[in-house]
Amino acid sequence: MKRLLIVLFLCLTVLNASAQKTASDEVKRLQARMYKLYSGYDYDEFISVTDSLKRAAEEAGDDRMFYRAWANQVLFSSNRQHRSRAMQIAKEMQEHAIKQGNKWGIYNGLHVSAYAHEQMKNHEEAIKGFKKAVNYLHEYLPNESAASSLIELAKIYYLRNSMESAIQYAEQAIREPHLNELHRLNAYSLMCMSAADSAAYHPKNSDFRTDFNRFYAEREKVKKAYGRDDIYGQRVEILRCILDRNFDEALRIASTIRTPMTRYNLERQIYREQKNYEMAFKSLTNYVIWKDSASEARNSHLLLEMITSMDVGRLENEQKELKLRNQSLQLENMAGELEQKRLEEEALQLNLKNKEVELQNAAVRLQNDSLDRHNKNLQISEYESKMAVQEQAARARRIFTTSAISIAAFIILTLAYILWRRSLNAHRLRLMNDQLQEANTNLKTAYDQLEETTTAKERMESELRIAREIQMGMVPSLFPQHDHIDIYGILKPAKEVGGDLYDFFIQNNRLYFCIGDVSGKGIPASLFMSVIVNLFRMVAKEGFPPEYIATRLNETVSENNENGMFCTMFIGEIDMQSGKLLYCNAGHNPPVMMAGKQSGETSSKPVFVEMESNAPIGLWPELVFKGEEIENVKGIASQPFEGARQLVERLSDSVKQHVGNAPQSDDLTMLCIMCS
Repeated sequence: MKRLLIVLFLCLTVLNASAQKTASDEVKRLQARMYKLYSGYDYDEFISVTDSLKRAAEEAGDDRMFYRAWANQVLFSSNRQHRSRAMQIAKEMQEHAIKQGNKWGIYNGLHVSAYAHEQMKNHEEAIKGFKKAVNYLHEYLPNESAASSLIELAKIYYLRNSMESAIQYAEQAIREPHLNELHRLNAYSLMCMSAADSAAYHPKNSDFRTDFNRFYAEREKVKKAYGRDDIYGQRVEILRCILDRNFDEALRIASTIRTPMTRYNLERQIYREQKNYEMAFKSLTNYVIWKDSASEARNSHLLLEMITSMDVGRLENEQKELKLRNQSLQLENMAGELEQKRLEEEALQLNLKNKEVELQNAAVRLQNDSLDRHNKNLQISEYESKMAVQEQAARARRIFTTSAISIAAFIILTLAYILWRRSLNAHRLRLMNDQLQEANTNLKTAYDQLEETTTAKERMESELRIAREIQMGMVPSLFPQHDHIDIYGILKPAKEVGGDLYDFFIQNNRLYFCIGDVSGKGIPASLFMSVIVNLFRMVAKEGFPPEYIATRLNETVSENNENGMFCTMFIGEIDMQSGKLLYCNAGHNPPVMMAGKQSGETSSKPVFVEMESNAPIGLWPELVFKGEEIENVKGIASQPFEGARQLVERLSDSVKQHVGNAPQSDDLTMLCIMCS
């Protein structure tokens, strides 16, 4: 029996170890998949993979990987235009960690919540959150490193030009236990930039220069040990060259920076220190242009947040309306109860008055009875002796006095009781009246709030109508009458405003045109669409070919594209004399062209044009787009339509018949060009 138990124990141990190994292998597989998807834009797939990783880590007992996967959901959502969702995920993560009593999870929840605030430019809340995370980790997990939170604090203070605070938090990060080399390199980079910027603004203060040289020497050691540079390396080297007055080298390094806005800002600082104010002004002008472009992308995100807040406000208003209806019903019930009580009080008053009359009648009857007795006594006294008469009269007087006192006492007690009851009922009536006044006041306040909400809703609807009119005004509605070109197009947004676009113009006997679709719907897509249309016109009017136009558009909108918005687009140029078509397809659906008739066929057939698809505009800043051409698109096939407008309208009618009464779920845009 003992041997059997030992064998069973060994079998269970082997099975448990095998299960743990299987779970650990699944965690490693999903972890690799998570980091591969982190640099992409597939939000749903990333959330699905990280949810699976959380379950696998929980089965394997790996708490750190469990909360790391959860935290990466917050970071990915913050960087991919899902910042409200990021705040919700961070809140759920923190509540779970608090419920489980997991200190590592609580710290990560505090850190990613602060990071979400930082991405939403809410720096005050971000600073509070990172400080709270650092204090919590130092108190409950003193052997863990809080360097990531301290570096984020240093970065925020650097961006706010609080250089001493930035250096303070970066130095504190270096003193953290178990510090990895990347965090150490980031900390020294922020210290170098803070010291160098301080020296640039205060050239007479030599302490900042000394601090920079010291920080830079330590940074070089860390960079050598780490084996590569961090994201701040080029900026640090430029600042070093400025301090050393080596402006040519600083300009050379600045020219290698891929982000235009950062490059122009650093060139402006270099030229300013070089006292070349003309070039500094040009760099400042370019910087402002790119900054305005970046601001438009940021405004798109803010508008998205605003729409989300408006939806939340709408739900709250609906709840308030329901609450007001309930309060109205309660007030009606209270009014009915008060009216019932008032009627009961009136009936009680009438009963009291009737009792008073009955008491008065009883008093009169008593008086009459007393007079009758007195008369009888007088009659009897005539037949009796004077002594008897006197005795009878005395007895009668005693009886009368006693009766009168009893009646008076009864009347006084009755009146006192009536007055007490009347006072009590009056007090009750006053209390009910006060309650009714308070209810009326609450009802008036609720009505005023409802009126304000209705006014705000009407104003929001008016602003959306104006936005639709502005957007539709940007789309061409007048189509040119030309001997060689027949063109017509329509755009029907699914919402008040949308993200589809088309545009065209004729210049130097050439037709430039484009059609595209911006990611997303509503106001953010419409703003991005307006930027794309304006950039297309600005670049195309310079006479550049379609592939160059696509490349320039991509370079402009992809830099600092924090929201990850993009646009698929087909750009074309037709020589109206020769019929030659130059085009570039940036991730859009290929166009349909009427092909030549085949043998035995009575008319031409529409076919999709085979072409290089390229990537959508706005995702990667360094792409070079490829263009293609068709030698002649003039009259290459016969078709049964009188013109471009008839073709577009028939297609639109076919779509309406197909969808029936179903609501429109996507923007509908068509553009037809016929060359002769």
